[in-house]
Amino acid sequence: MVKKMRRDLPFLASMVFNRPLLIRRDNGESIINAVGPRILEGVDIERAEVIADRPRPEAYAPSGSRRLAGGAYMQQEGIAVLPIVGSLVRRASWLDAECGLMSYGLISDAVMSILSDSSVRGLMLEIDSPGGEAAGCFDCADFIRDASAASGKPVWAHANEVACSGGYALASAASQIWVARTSEVGSIGVIGAHVDQSEADKKAGVKWTFIIAGEHKAEGNSHEPLNDGALARFQADVDHLMDMFVGTVAQNRGMTTQEIRDTKADIYRGALAVEAGLADEVGTFDEALEAFATHVDEMQTSGSGARVSKSKLKVELMAGKNSTTRGPKAEATEDDDKDKNVVAPAEDEEDEDGKNKPKTKDEDEGEGEGKKASAAAALNIGADAVKAETERCSALAALVPQAARLGVNFDLAAAIAGNVSVDAARAKIMDAAASGDAPETSAIAAPKQKAGGGKTHTAEDKRGMWKKAFKGR
Repeated sequence: MVKKMRRDLPFLASMVFNRPLLIRRDNGESIINAVGPRILEGVDIERAEVIADRPRPEAYAPSGSRRLAGGAYMQQEGIAVLPIVGSLVRRASWLDAECGLMSYGLISDAVMSILSDSSVRGLMLEIDSPGGEAAGCFDCADFIRDASAASGKPVWAHANEVACSGGYALASAASQIWVARTSEVGSIGVIGAHVDQSEADKKAGVKWTFIIAGEHKAEGNSHEPLNDGALARFQADVDHLMDMFVGTVAQNRGMTTQEIRDTKADIYRGALAVEAGLADEVGTFDEALEAFATHVDEMQTSGSGARVSKSKLKVELMAGKNSTTRGPKAEATEDDDKDKNVVAPAEDEEDEDGKNKPKTKDEDEGEGEGKKASAAAALNIGADAVKAETERCSALAALVPQAARLGVNFDLAAAIAGNVSVDAARAKIMDAAASGDAPETSAIAAPKQKAGGGKTHTAEDKRGMWKKAFKGR
């Protein structure tokens, strides 16, 4: 016989009633309808129900994949996936096991741990959440964006299948948002509810009396109707949170606040979300992962991105600095060459009779300084050349896994020995990938030989396929 246990739900009630929520309307209504009877009447819960409904984060990870913090896992070649599933709350409790909740604290901790992992090159947020509590949501979204910038590792998001309200706030922190054809995103708004159970109290023969210090201390309690002043203050709080929500999404998506308000908390599905500016691409989760992997490969071949330890990342985020992000290197200009000519040793000047003029003490000292500057410049040029060659070799090495994923054999040694540029190598790989079953197009990059038969595509067909695969890079 299964033993029953009584569940008291004051904590859940405090999360749902008399406070603004960032959750889509129908989900919020369902929660309120489910919680209301439990609070007013009390409901027995079978322990078997609790155990059966307990979410298991590892269930989202493919078999054999490496597990990471917060239920995340390593998908492929340095691409981590963090599933964000269920309603969102500020802090976790026993309720997350019974109601499928996920806390902002867990998400932030997981993001820090994942992005500080040296084996991780990028993070994909797989979101299936209608939203949840307002408290902690915007801080979590800001943390995701700042952690990505500080670590130099990109973060993308895929709505698989829902990223609404608070869930969308987190998605907006990603540099790209993908949606499936049936995904729902948006619901950028705030909702709150007040339950008046004073009539139920009368029927039950119960009268509540509050003894307070502070005019508004008991304001909004469920045992008396909501007065006009309390309603106005509740509305003002909802409006204030809406301003914060709109500002966060507008900043993250590069849109105006008016454009965000014009959505009127509506929900957009698939391609309509892209048209509204709330998403970037339509595609399956697997397609988004492939595009993301290619994007990360290109970042590495271009020399962007950096490794950073967890402690250093934490310090930088706390300090609000981004010391790992570097701007583009300055290119040499004609002015630079002129400067080098200026510091080069000068010949003795001749007088009017064609004889060398003796140098003054100041001129002699100036010549000495010029020789020192010239020597320093020569050393710098040598160091820059070594650094440039090291970066070229490193970038070429990063092309190897990308080529393998495209079905191309890339001869790294030949590329390095032949002084092939990164752009030229990438072009050869793309040509080889597009040529498929055609003869080798280069001694450096050639299509892999596939066993067995199969459908043969023309070079033009394959170029179109690769163009589609690389859409949104």
